[in-house]
Amino acid sequence: MVFLFLLATMSAFPQELPIRIDTAKQIEYIKKDTLPIDIERVTNEINTKYSEYNAQLFADSTFFFTSLRPETYSDYENLFDEFWSTQIFSSQLTIGGFSNPKALPKIINSQKYYNCNYTFNEERTRLYYSRCVRDANRLDLQCELWGSELSHGKWNKPKRLTRKINLPGTTATQPFLVEYDDCDLLFFVSNRPGGFGGLDIWYSIYKNSRFGDPINVGSIINTDGDEVTPFYDLNKGTLYFSSDRHLTIGGFDIFSSKGAFSDWQKPENLGVPINSSDNDIYFSLNRFEDGHGYFSSNRPQESGGNDTCCYDIYKFTMPVREEQKADTTAQPQQTRDTVSTEKKIQDILPLTLYFHNDEPNPKSWGDTTNINYNSTLANYIVLKETYKTEYSKGLNGAAKEKAEADIVNFFKDSVEYGFRKLELFTNYLTDELSQDKTVEITISGFASPLHKADYNMHLSSRRIASFKNYIMEYQNGFFRKYISEGRLIIHEKPQGQQLAKKYVSDNPNDRRNSVYSIAASIERKIQITEYKSSK
Repeated sequence: MVFLFLLATMSAFPQELPIRIDTAKQIEYIKKDTLPIDIERVTNEINTKYSEYNAQLFADSTFFFTSLRPETYSDYENLFDEFWSTQIFSSQLTIGGFSNPKALPKIINSQKYYNCNYTFNEERTRLYYSRCVRDANRLDLQCELWGSELSHGKWNKPKRLTRKINLPGTTATQPFLVEYDDCDLLFFVSNRPGGFGGLDIWYSIYKNSRFGDPINVGSIINTDGDEVTPFYDLNKGTLYFSSDRHLTIGGFDIFSSKGAFSDWQKPENLGVPINSSDNDIYFSLNRFEDGHGYFSSNRPQESGGNDTCCYDIYKFTMPVREEQKADTTAQPQQTRDTVSTEKKIQDILPLTLYFHNDEPNPKSWGDTTNINYNSTLANYIVLKETYKTEYSKGLNGAAKEKAEADIVNFFKDSVEYGFRKLELFTNYLTDELSQDKTVEITISGFASPLHKADYNMHLSSRRIASFKNYIMEYQNGFFRKYISEGRLIIHEKPQGQQLAKKYVSDNPNDRRNSVYSIAASIERKIQITEYKSSK
């Protein structure tokens, strides 16, 4: 049920996905000719046990994606279709990872539709996306393209695109906008008449505020099967898309083809590890960062199991170009490092990591949390502008400018710098443990005096627990065996508010000083204070 419903939302992909192979030798070559590409499943802040897809990262570190989730969390295998919804989400990618995703406003994510498959213009002032409804006579969904414009920081009421795009009785979905100097081009996917069978990729030229008649991209790209999820790299003149009829190694594979409009070169399979024997779709490139991007796949996770019901988002990094390699090899040879790893660790102690007020797990009396320090840090960094506003409230002129600058410097020199030291620390720690050493770490937790003393002891423990979660999840659990073997020992010292400076405000009605001030922020922390290693 879940699998079929998701595929319907993404434009009626078939349940049985045939593999069309020109020759057995060619397909085996694609499987064996693996590319030096790093593939990494995006963290659980984004991926859920349901389905996430259509991911794109923009230059300001805003990350958009679509998620299919049940609206009620009972036994989801037995839910009726109407309990499912798809919404478009955004998150911020910070030095600590992804912040908690937030759904776009309800004016975009209308409860009347399944909202998915978005595309923006470069300035992100125009949005086109799919709105789908259940077709009463069929299993799949009927999708149309809608658009909205940003005005004074808010999205206007969306409007259904012209009937030239949304031909009655057909599906139009998965838009991708390309901006030229004199016009725009909107790729989209449709089963409208005039195609080559199944779902085809089409485009419409947008000029003088009007969409032209849709044009099929042609038989070089489209087949009698399904071609879906177009993404066009304007700089390289390359179209990326997924197909179940071109030379695939199973299900939908991702292909690339150079060209434009209806003039294309023969598509090339992107190969392993981007493609798998399962479905690989929604390829995107970071347009500000060469060789990096995302795609979605229902391949089984590395943790095991054969569950391919749902889609996850994966990050990829393309190989370094030859000219970049040449620059690297031209660097002067490094001198041998004679400083011991333990000495390097001692030199960066005490290592201080900071938290937002009452994080993690606000209003909890528990001593533990399932939140990784990465997550709480990402959400903290996103609040920097709020801190600037609140801490400078009521000030003017030079005083206001200084208050804002103090916040910026605190986040840069303390919050972000602390995390960089943590990354360095864990790198050194892996080296120490790999040398068959036994390591003991002492970590203390602190809190500002805003809450009661006993509550702050529990809060300090939760903050230490978030660090332990970071250690447990580091590099897919690298440290777990050392902890279970007793070779990595973490001593916990929750201190609460007892060491907080006396001048720090504990007045809940004075949030400028008790929450957003530098003085209060400095008290909300954990510190690695001691490190011992021995053979």
